[in-house]
Amino acid sequence: MNPTITLQDLSLIGPEILCALGGMLVLALDMLFRRQASKRLLEWASLAILAGAAALLLKGGGPAQAFGGLVASNPIADLFRLGLLGVGALTLVLLRQQGADQGLLHGEFYGLLLFSLAAMMLFTISQDLMVGFIALETFSLAMYVLAGFNKAWHGNREAALKYFLLGAFAAAFYLAGLVLIFGSTGSVNLTAVAAAFQGGLAPERLMLLKAGIALVMTALLFKVGVAPFHLWVPDVYAGATTPVTAFLGAAAKLAAFGALIRVLSAVPAATAPFPQIIATLAVLTLLAGNLGALKQDGLKRLLAYSSIAHSGYALVGLLGLGVAGSGAEGSVLAYVLVYGLMNYLAFALVAAGERQLAASGQARALRLGDIAGLGFERPWFGLAMTVAMVSLAGLPPTAGFIVKFGVFRSALVGGHPVAAVLAILNSVVSAAVYLRVLVALYMLPKEGAAPGPRFSPGLGLMAALAALALLALGVLPGALGALTGG
Repeated sequence: MNPTITLQDLSLIGPEILCALGGMLVLALDMLFRRQASKRLLEWASLAILAGAAALLLKGGGPAQAFGGLVASNPIADLFRLGLLGVGALTLVLLRQQGADQGLLHGEFYGLLLFSLAAMMLFTISQDLMVGFIALETFSLAMYVLAGFNKAWHGNREAALKYFLLGAFAAAFYLAGLVLIFGSTGSVNLTAVAAAFQGGLAPERLMLLKAGIALVMTALLFKVGVAPFHLWVPDVYAGATTPVTAFLGAAAKLAAFGALIRVLSAVPAATAPFPQIIATLAVLTLLAGNLGALKQDGLKRLLAYSSIAHSGYALVGLLGLGVAGSGAEGSVLAYVLVYGLMNYLAFALVAAGERQLAASGQARALRLGDIAGLGFERPWFGLAMTVAMVSLAGLPPTAGFIVKFGVFRSALVGGHPVAAVLAILNSVVSAAVYLRVLVALYMLPKEGAAPGPRFSPGLGLMAALAALALLALGVLPGALGALTGG
């Protein structure tokens, strides 16, 4: 029997449809307006599409599930989708700063950005794992192309190739997991998976089901750079252009953690060995990220290892999933949203520095030595970088402290005090990582006589608003408290 598709079904995925159609629209506009000076029209069209998709999400009132249970929405999933749209808008701001310098102002870039956002949003609401796989591969293919979009940029081809090869390897894990899940339950729908756990499967089928869930989780953990699946992150972050790196760091976390929450919500909280696996991977990821970042000289590689460590903190928050009063879903959501804001603030500053290097004839990635002594010469640049680093370190009075407290609380309520304590100790190590940046800004002599970086109007406004938001949420954390359950 063929399922009937109704307008209500379509209304649930309205934002995804709008972004996908918008991707086609900007490609058509690109063919009509071929002059490079006209490419700004694509930027405004993309921004209008993202705003329209956000308006559809905020309007609400749609069904809780659609297409016979293939997709399902809830307030947490809608916030993940809204966060993805915000990440897309911030990427457009970075693109205005560096798009011309790094050869990104092409219709294909805007189209791939919109297509990937549509797939990521669908990924977070997929109740059927096969639909999730299609969404995963759709945005992954877009990201592989975006990572290698500017072949002239240092390390760009290597970044795209590594990301593609390892991403294909991760996709094989996902498909192998689907086979085991279907073989043990007769379905790949998460509703059926949850019913199978509750209904009492035969021991051999239960073992297959757990193995299938673990393989699907492996593919999702790869996307956020969880150890030991993190080795691609530093090279891809350093080799991709800065707007793509910022998008990859924030959007992939939102999409993958949104999907992880959905998958793990189908598994009873105390079902072995999932809590133990998550706790172990979280600690390994924190160690790999924080220790790896300590010896980095390039800012993008430092932020890449920082991204790995922040995936570990978000994993700590998942340890409370399914436990009453832990606020695990909200704490992880708040963490990845605030991480996205910190991530874009940091990369906005990197973009300003790289643009200054390009103006002086040095088209390369920004290093710590390039920002030495700039804290006093460019006080607004130094202040914004200080807010970004303090928030990434999880120190008060910034939002980074509030969300880090939320994931630690989730782990403690979930009954994992050892993982929480180890994560807190890792926070001490991470403070040394970000302190290196502040030491370079304010305590090291400036190298050379070239002027420091300046913000374009759009980038300066974004950096100012992001820094103010991080401080405001740290001092008045009511909105984050509502999410984390604090």
